Amino acid sequence: MSLFGALSSGVSGLTAQSSAMGAISDNITNVSTVGYKNTQVDFQTLVTTQTSSTFYSAGGVQSKPRQDTGVQGLLQSSTSQTDIAISGRGFFVVNEASVPSINNEFLYSRAGSFFQDDEGFLRNTSGFYLQGWPTNASGTVVPNNKSLSIPNQNVISTDYLASVNLNRVGGTASATTKLSIGANLPSNDTENTTRKTDVQFFDTLGNANTMSIVYTKSNRDNQWNVTANPPPGTSVLTLEDSSGNAYSSVGQLEFTGRPANDTQIIINGITYQFDTSGAATDTATVKQVDISSTTTVAQDVAALVAKVIEADTDFDTTNNRIKVSSGSSTTILIKEDGTGLNGSSPAGISIDPSGLLTSTGARATTQEGSFTVRKIDASYRDYFQFTFASLPANGVTAAINGITYTFQTTEAAGDNDTTISTATTVAAMLADLEAAIEANDPDFAVGGTSLRTRINDSQTEPPSTAADTLVLPVLSSSYTVNFSATTGITEPDGTASYTGGTAFTIDKSNAIVFDSDGIPSAFNVAEIEILDFANGAANMDDDPSNSPQITLDFGTVTEANGMTQFGAEFTPVFITQNGSQFGTFAGVTIDTDGLVTALFDNGETRPVFKLPIATFVNVNAMGSRSGNVWNATQGSGDPTLRVADNGPAGQVIQASLEASTVDIGTEFTKMIVVQRAFSAASKIISTADQMLEELLRTKR
Repeated sequence: MSLFGALSSGVSGLTAQSSAMGAISDNITNVSTVGYKNTQVDFQTLVTTQTSSTFYSAGGVQSKPRQDTGVQGLLQSSTSQTDIAISGRGFFVVNEASVPSINNEFLYSRAGSFFQDDEGFLRNTSGFYLQGWPTNASGTVVPNNKSLSIPNQNVISTDYLASVNLNRVGGTASATTKLSIGANLPSNDTENTTRKTDVQFFDTLGNANTMSIVYTKSNRDNQWNVTANPPPGTSVLTLEDSSGNAYSSVGQLEFTGRPANDTQIIINGITYQFDTSGAATDTATVKQVDISSTTTVAQDVAALVAKVIEADTDFDTTNNRIKVSSGSSTTILIKEDGTGLNGSSPAGISIDPSGLLTSTGARATTQEGSFTVRKIDASYRDYFQFTFASLPANGVTAAINGITYTFQTTEAAGDNDTTISTATTVAAMLADLEAAIEANDPDFAVGGTSLRTRINDSQTEPPSTAADTLVLPVLSSSYTVNFSATTGITEPDGTASYTGGTAFTIDKSNAIVFDSDGIPSAFNVAEIEILDFANGAANMDDDPSNSPQITLDFGTVTEANGMTQFGAEFTPVFITQNGSQFGTFAGVTIDTDGLVTALFDNGETRPVFKLPIATFVNVNAMGSRSGNVWNATQGSGDPTLRVADNGPAGQVIQASLEASTVDIGTEFTKMIVVQRAFSAASKIISTADQMLEELLRTKR
């Protein structure tokens, strides 16, 4: 037994050292393999149970190879942006199929030499496809299976993981959500002087649009109004304060062709019908726009504006609620001034151009559907009005801007004193009151259009002989109106009755207010709402399903970091806005937490995937597979998916590769030892053979 045992022991030595030599050869040949983990061969004894304390039976040796999977290799820089490495614990999740099914196994690798193949998938040099969690545009992980609504980042499944494909990223466009403007408005500008800033913004489809922000010096020191007209191809632009109240609201009708005979448009509840015969007459419900003598679209537009002013007393030549645009003779601008509308549209001016067609049946205006020009907030009106349902009683007084006017039934009209005649009609009384105010109060210009009378809520033609409303403008400072008693006087917005003996304040908050040092003290315009893009882009409004309103940033109150008012020329300082036109995919960045962000040639970015990191309880017990990948085993435990750079999961490092953990010097040293051990084991076999030969000769 002892000689044959020695032979067997020698053979086991040869086998064990051969195994060690095989590991060394694999280590050396994989010295340049990305993410390779060197194999260490340990040895353990094979002991034959001894039956005698005086006799030894040889057992031998057995090799126990193990891969040091948990050892971190050195990170080396790379020129490829899709080469990635893990600094720390964990593995990338990969799959042998580009579109995995339940029959394709998920494997784990630290070989991050990924490249984009002909289908756009990130695949490493061993042919395995990188897996990631899909994300939405905000970087939030979403399920890969679109029928699921809640992502599960702990389950390794095709329902939640997908092969990273950069071809499917496509292009992107970003709507403008913030517009910042800095400029100096001259402090020595006179009232009604206008300055403007032309700005560009982008809608949700990436189209570039332009609009002008117009600043108008108000009749108050250090205060400016701000207005803006709708960009071409939109219906309504509204400037809002920080609370969402309308500061200014303007709608537009852009005519693209001549309206056909009998086609209609509804404005403020009144139907206007275009007539080419010249014979049609107005009715109580339909007003005729005579275009029998017009030959161009511009003339048709002018005829419609004139008809609206004639037919609807909510519009006149002084309030500019409707006018032809100064920039285009075929565009109508409709502005809401907050002084009350007829009962058909108490929330604003409604317009419905859907029935307006050309002779060929095409749309006559760019605007196709109905829209509403919003009613501006009472704090931002330029005019206030009081409507009289009847004559004031004899002896009633009206204190207007500190001057008292007395209504008398015996007073003669037209003498310009502070006594107002109520002997005939409301219209005559208002004419006398207007003349008295202009004659006695220097704040109101004689013959001016700021103080006037009008007819409220009338659709008769002509309405000039039945005025029932006093229109009072905002002055350079606030003032009050106080009627000692009332009979049917309606408040300025037309929605509530005025209470006699109450001081009604006429005031306005302007868009930009400066202090005496030229520094802004208040901004009353904060957002821009734009509706009904003709190109199909989403509205810029507060609806969560659309694009947000554009935040208008004029700077910081009490700081000279935006708008200022100094004694200098109008000086634009800066105009900045976010958003961009359409851009195509140009590359990726990968953060340390595994977030894959697509870069586009328009400068925009969009998160597209998040790379999970798989960790194991015992990484050295994982099963090694060809292609520098491993699979989970009972000894390693099940994988746990983690967000990179969080807890035990390592960081993802872009443009880097993890080098092999093989040390050439160590391997060659081991090779010498193995070589000598193998020679010694072979000597055991030859020596035992010689001893057996001697034993056989003894028998002869």
